[in-house]
Amino acid sequence: MKRLLLIITIVLFLVSPAFAEEGNKYGFNDLVQSMNANNTKVRKADEEVIQARLDRKDAEAGYQPTIELMLMGMYMANPIIDDITINTNDILLQMGMSPLPQSYDLTLFDGIDNMFYNASISITQPLLTWGKIINSVNLFKSVESAREMQRRDLGNQLITELKARLAALSYLAEIEDSLNQIIAVSDELVSLAEKGGEEGMILEEDVLDARMQAGEASVSLKEIEKQKTMLVDGLRVLTGIPDLEPDEIVYEVDESEFDAVLSSSLESLVALATAPSSPALQMLGKSGEAMEYAKKIANASMYGVPDIGLQLSLNYGGTRFPLFEKGWSGEDDWGLNVTVAFKTTLWDGGKILNNVKRAESQIRSNDIDIDSAVETLTTNVTDAYTSAELSAAKIGYQELKLENAKLKAEREEQRFKAGASSRSDILQNELERLQDEIDLVSEKINLAQNCYTICYLTGRTSSSLPLITDGGTI
Repeated sequence: MKRLLLIITIVLFLVSPAFAEEGNKYGFNDLVQSMNANNTKVRKADEEVIQARLDRKDAEAGYQPTIELMLMGMYMANPIIDDITINTNDILLQMGMSPLPQSYDLTLFDGIDNMFYNASISITQPLLTWGKIINSVNLFKSVESAREMQRRDLGNQLITELKARLAALSYLAEIEDSLNQIIAVSDELVSLAEKGGEEGMILEEDVLDARMQAGEASVSLKEIEKQKTMLVDGLRVLTGIPDLEPDEIVYEVDESEFDAVLSSSLESLVALATAPSSPALQMLGKSGEAMEYAKKIANASMYGVPDIGLQLSLNYGGTRFPLFEKGWSGEDDWGLNVTVAFKTTLWDGGKILNNVKRAESQIRSNDIDIDSAVETLTTNVTDAYTSAELSAAKIGYQELKLENAKLKAEREEQRFKAGASSRSDILQNELERLQDEIDLVSEKINLAQNCYTICYLTGRTSSSLPLITDGGTI
């Protein structure tokens, strides 16, 4: 029994690292979730959405009355009014009568107590603002919508960047494998060249060429390692996983996305990117709405246009604490006021007129931004699409070269078996084939970058980053 428990313990000890390693694997959705939770740009954008929502709520609060309460208690060590008394003989003398042998004081006023209380409550309600409140609410609603659109657009940007980095990392791994094979083949070729040089069968020049080929492959491998390091560093920042390693990422490039992009016409893609429903133009549209409402507010603040409001105020002042101390209402120290007032600006040096003109200028400027955005989107989509088409054509060409290299390798192998070729010729053909593979994968990287860019510009990237607000996820 003890032996069985020992075996089970050893098995669990050996298996547990495998489970731990499996737990550190990150698929695409895992990376997206981590990006949503930890990316600093996403977190900042979420806070901006929350702030925009609070600004809108502040504007909506203008519909409701403002209620203010003030309570004050004051202790007077030496009250300003003491007891007021009069002597009975003084009263008799004032009446023309003789004073009495004995007199006493009569208290006319007890004086002020040491404590004095003051309380007031006021309610202020705007009655007529000529649309300033409702336009202010609409303005901040537009700003809130623009912030939410910016947040979603940021999500699409980051997902596009994530896909591009993951695709590049995957393809660089293929290039790295090919370079390692090139180094192995080059080392064998150098060995054959050096041996042939010692036997006088190969010129020293050929030996140096073989060594240069091996050295070039080693330098290229170092460059690939550097690029992979930069990509992984970018993924760490992007996802907020500081210790992310390439072997922890589980991702396979979906090349069908590239076929879907290339199967579309350039005109249709440009039309998608420049449609009013595109994210960039929608954001500019919301900005234009906000500017229109700002102009309405400026017009409603014109000279001589009054704001009308109602104020109700109830106040109390006395030596008894209101509501709680007995006799507080008997002092009759309370008041109720109803006030209707209007307020307007008659002249401020022309600032209000300038505000109206400024709002009109901002609207025109936003219209120019829309035209400029359309031009930029058209140019970017066109450049990315033509580059993608070029990469696709080069990939087709490289695939033909690889097919031809395979046939050449088969023929060279047959010649080698027949004694009509050498091992060096076979290795040289293998080097050419591996280089063609590297060129093919390099073009796939370019194709991926351009296709992902087109997907983002045309709104084909569906953001998986949920919008976070003070009310929760939306």
